[in-house]
Amino acid sequence: MQQLLNPFAQKYPEAVDSTLSSQAVSVLFNPYGPFAGHYLAVGGSDGIVEVWDVETRGVIRVLEGHVKAVGGLSWSRNNRYLLTSSHDATAIIWDLSVLSHPSIAGASARAHTIRFDAPVASAVFHPRNSRIILATLTCGEVVLVDLRDGSKTVLKDEVEGEDEDQDEGAGGSRKRNSMACAVFSPCGSRIYAGTTGGVLLVIDPLSKYVLQRVKVANAAIRQLRFDASGHHIILSASDRALRLLSVDPISNTLTPLHRFQDLVNRSPWHAIGFSGDGEYVMGGAGHKMAHNVFVWDRESTVLIKVLEGPKEPLVDCDWHPTRPVIASVATSGDVHIWQTSSPDNWAAFAPGFEELEENIEYDEREDEFDIEDETDLARRKDLEEDLEIDVLTIETDAYPRPPNPLSALSLSGGEINLDQLAASIPDSKNPASDSDLTEERAAAIAITRNVQAVRAVRAWAEKEGDDDTWEGFYQSLDLLEDIGDENEDGS
Repeated sequence: MQQLLNPFAQKYPEAVDSTLSSQAVSVLFNPYGPFAGHYLAVGGSDGIVEVWDVETRGVIRVLEGHVKAVGGLSWSRNNRYLLTSSHDATAIIWDLSVLSHPSIAGASARAHTIRFDAPVASAVFHPRNSRIILATLTCGEVVLVDLRDGSKTVLKDEVEGEDEDQDEGAGGSRKRNSMACAVFSPCGSRIYAGTTGGVLLVIDPLSKYVLQRVKVANAAIRQLRFDASGHHIILSASDRALRLLSVDPISNTLTPLHRFQDLVNRSPWHAIGFSGDGEYVMGGAGHKMAHNVFVWDRESTVLIKVLEGPKEPLVDCDWHPTRPVIASVATSGDVHIWQTSSPDNWAAFAPGFEELEENIEYDEREDEFDIEDETDLARRKDLEEDLEIDVLTIETDAYPRPPNPLSALSLSGGEINLDQLAASIPDSKNPASDSDLTEERAAAIAITRNVQAVRAVRAWAEKEGDDDTWEGFYQSLDLLEDIGDENEDGS
């Protein structure tokens, strides 16, 4: 977990701190790695993608490849690759470790271009392999692309063993709806897709079959977003309401928790998300005459703050993964950075510093200006110099990382024990009857099969690893590399 620099600081922004001049229609912070939240990807209405440094407020990359608006952005897990999708029916993978130069052959940041048969609404990387991509087309199709073998699979609302004629025939009781949005779970073990009929589908990426159908709304689901832990998912429907669901990591059971909406104006939502720690829910209102971002408390559903910006409609917004910072896009293309207001803390200049309203007489302490013994001072400095400080090892909890699948957390060491899983079910030790024991045993077997499926998906995703091991925009020196002896000629 990210270490808190100030545990008493406010956890949500208050006002616009700065504005980035651009032609943006979409924004996204990089969510993982040591540089989490340090860079902001901006997709432009003219097809140009910019990467901004959040600290310096400067552009560090300009990527030209699309000819229409870039509405989808996705970072790889180590920030080396950036996936952009556009209405020109293409998705481009950019290698940010390459500095593009027109006079140098092969020095192009464009690593791969994927073409589709329809405009691409959004595209995301698989959390564990940047060579697996999930794209949502504006025609209502979701395509799973595997660059390792070049396959493109259109996902369908089909359950393994289910008769297709029963659903689509004249006597079919269920109508199939097109998919409007889709995302990977943060651990990459499942695909969650929202349909135009208000049904949330849980799909196995390996078998491509639907594992679960949940009716969550009577209107079309437009957006899906997970929190960093993967235990909560929020979705936006066309009925102008946000719905929060909890995800059971063992059984993948979806439980509706809360519902959020603008009770006054009934505004639609152009963007949704969570704060970095998952404590707050964010909704970017699509009001025609205002630029508002709503912030609710996830547990109590209390409206904490309504961030009121310039009098321009909001197009998109994203929350910083570790800090109370929000980036929002206006219809003019400008990107507004929201932060907390930090008053001047004069006590930080020196311990015990006090700000006085008028001059007072200073009382000198008896030992305040005593001269310290030079021998003791030199000995203390020598002891401080002998301390070994490790500057090479990165702490495991120093920056956000994608969550691991369930199999890696508890069941990676050996065989799956059905008795241990059954013991986790309530009242499994003292069943009321044989029928209860049978039901609990069946539940344990179902959980075991789910864990086995998760392990199979992880093995499939990591079968051919990618080269996404680079963690910065400039290669750092290897401080552990030995310096070789130079030859006599100086080479």
